[in-house]
Amino acid sequence: MDNSLDAVIESYVKVVGSSEVDAESDFFAIGGHSLLVMEVISLLRTQYGMSVPARQFLTDARAQAVAAACVAVESQ
Repeated sequence: MDNSLDAVIESYVKVVGSSEVDAESDFFAIGGHSLLVMEVISLLRTQYGMSVPARQFLTDARAQAVAAACVAVESQ
């Protein structure tokens, strides 16, 4: 699970441009918005091989909650 948390935090940093991100950081509170959610989802898939449903961001957008909802993308 640490791996997915690191991936989510790194994705938040890249997409939002804030270096002040930790496990409790809420994506929307640090400057993210709905269009940037799609960038995070894309980054997680392409760079880290993980998938997370967009609805997770509406339920709980804290990095640790998003990381917990991530699943590995099966190779095709």
